[in-house]
Amino acid sequence: MKSRTYNSIRNTVVALAGQVVTIFLSFFGRTLFIRQLGASYLGINGLFTNILYVLSFAELGFGTAIAYELYKPLAENDVKRIAALMRFYAKIYKAVGIFIFVIGICLIPFLDFFIGDISELPPDIPPLWIIYILYLLNSSASYFFNYKRTIVIASQNGYIDSLNTMIFNVLKNVFQIAILFVWRAFVPYLLIQIVCTILGNVFISVKADKMFPYLEEYKCEKLDRSSVNGIVRNVFAMSCHKIGSVIVSGTDNILISKFVGVVATGYYSNYTLITSTVRTFYIQLFSSITASVGNYVAEKSKEESFAFFRRMFFVNAYIAIFCTSCLATLINPFISMLWGEEYILPHMAVIFIMVNFYITCMRQTSCIYIDTNGLFWQVKWKSVIEAFINLFASLVLANYMHWGILGVIIGTTISSLCTNWWWEPYVVFKYSLDSSMWIYWKMYGFYTTVLLLSIVFSFAFENSLSYGLLAFIIRCLISIALPNLLMFLLLGKTSEYKYFLSLLKKKIR
Repeated sequence: MKSRTYNSIRNTVVALAGQVVTIFLSFFGRTLFIRQLGASYLGINGLFTNILYVLSFAELGFGTAIAYELYKPLAENDVKRIAALMRFYAKIYKAVGIFIFVIGICLIPFLDFFIGDISELPPDIPPLWIIYILYLLNSSASYFFNYKRTIVIASQNGYIDSLNTMIFNVLKNVFQIAILFVWRAFVPYLLIQIVCTILGNVFISVKADKMFPYLEEYKCEKLDRSSVNGIVRNVFAMSCHKIGSVIVSGTDNILISKFVGVVATGYYSNYTLITSTVRTFYIQLFSSITASVGNYVAEKSKEESFAFFRRMFFVNAYIAIFCTSCLATLINPFISMLWGEEYILPHMAVIFIMVNFYITCMRQTSCIYIDTNGLFWQVKWKSVIEAFINLFASLVLANYMHWGILGVIIGTTISSLCTNWWWEPYVVFKYSLDSSMWIYWKMYGFYTTVLLLSIVFSFAFENSLSYGLLAFIIRCLISIALPNLLMFLLLGKTSEYKYFLSLLKKKIR
């Protein structure tokens, strides 16, 4: 148990440290990118990134399914089964990389279709197909050797993957910043990204080979037919989730580029950079303990798993409240200070961006329980329905009702409330915890009330402040202090708060 706790803490600390370094360099690089190249290039970056993200549906959720299959053999040191799983996984990922490249090439003649107004593109921009191929090479190359990250993470050594990611993110950002600063060149900027992606994958692959030498020794091991059938069944369920989530997450910039413009895509991508950075930081925190949760749930009773779920959901909510409250009050001043007031979106659009962010953050506990309990089949149609609702609502609101960016964002909100918001916890409570959903909704409602109060009080205190560095520092202090004070006053008497407070006191002593 102590070893598992140590691994979880180590993985979390390294993951968070890596995220902090990456965040700093990413924002510095984005600022230089905007000043050197402008909003049009920013929009092209967001558009092509989204197009290739949509193509990533080809992965179909094999990564999550294989990770789930690895937990038991890793715990039992069943080296032959581990080697067989990784051999099967390698074949799948190589096929996925080739498939994405081929399909991506087929899209080249249709690139102009995704851009609503070609006149918004800068006159000195290289041919779009060249830029697109560089993005495509980076995307498809990420699937070669990358599969070995899974065994490193599943074996509770996620800190190694986090270090690898951090090192190559730092190298990538440093060289890209140098290229932007000296040459203001977009093509070399993209070439650096490809090189760092390939090198990062090669290095993690070599490290995995050293950690698990039996992968080479038993490289000819094959999975039996029943195991393949079980994985395929889970992958079918995961593929529905993968396709749905890709459509929901990957079509926003495409729709905005088509119906509003590529410059608007650039403006919106600044908001998605900030929220996705915080969300990645947030998800990394929980992903680093997924393997430990999987082992815990496998060993404990449903009563103990439910108690653990409540505590985990409390931490989930605490961080979600804090992050959402801070973002809601700081995101516009931050963008204004860093990139200029012309990059700020209307207030209503920002409100719904925050709603989507909060809903996504609050899903993490349920998602971890679904992954670690192998409940893929029970949620197989959720994301397909979500994708259909999202695409239909976004098209109607953005194009036919002429709501533009706001329509696309609200489309995402509608699809999340109709599916993820209730479906995922329902599956966890019914098939894993065997408990009443009323307890979950009571907690969710209480935590959301705390969030709303936190935002209202923060805006009340910050209403008189203008934009600028000093005002931003004051806003930060208020945004940090108020949510924590409110959560202490409103959540301080809960058993979960007392539990983690007692743990903190023990650590301090």
